[in-house]
Amino acid sequence: MLTYHDAYAYFAKSYGWKVIGALQAGDFGEPAPSEIVRLIEQIKREKVTTIFGSEVFPSAVLKEIGSATGARYESSLRDDDLPGKPGDAEHSWFGLMRYNYRTMVLGLGGKPTQLDALDNAPVISNSAKFPQ
Repeated sequence: MLTYHDAYAYFAKSYGWKVIGALQAGDFGEPAPSEIVRLIEQIKREKVTTIFGSEVFPSAVLKEIGSATGARYESSLRDDDLPGKPGDAEHSWFGLMRYNYRTMVLGLGGKPTQLDALDNAPVISNSAKFPQ
């Protein structure tokens, strides 16, 4: 798994996914050309199928790495922008986490059947008690 931010390494570790790297530097700058070459070689060697980016921080570099390696560039992981509109069942922390997890499972070749079956109605009814 290659992501745009190393925060997803913690998520991946919980589910036993191998993370080969994160592109975002500590200063939010672009990676050096030598780093890009190393990532391209590693992606090809490890047969990475999807590179995960963010809808908040689009990356032309990740998109180009995807083109160079044949990996699909998935640019829709969410950091803090809740899916849906206020009042929608998915417009919650639960909805955000399910969206990201579902996106990663699909990108890694899995089927999110159990995620799709989860009901977040209790989450919505409980969250209504807190101001937004």
